[in-house]
Amino acid sequence: MPLTMLTPGKEAIINVCKAKDSTKKFLEGLGIIPGVSISVISEMSGNLIVSVKGSRLALNKGVAGQLLVQMC
Repeated sequence: MPLTMLTPGKEAIINVCKAKDSTKKFLEGLGIIPGVSISVISEMSGNLIVSVKGSRLALNKGVAGQLLVQMC
């Protein structure tokens, strides 16, 4: 399921990133890669604040929708 469907407070594992190569490289630099645990801290209008490897990051809903995750 897309990351945008994950409810705040829930944790999931990133499976696939369907974004363009340039966006994938940017996300990889932030530690958002397949196999990594990610949790949603808060959501506003589809935009997310997420926690990855102990860091909080903001993702717009377009990018978050291209990250497919699996519940833990």
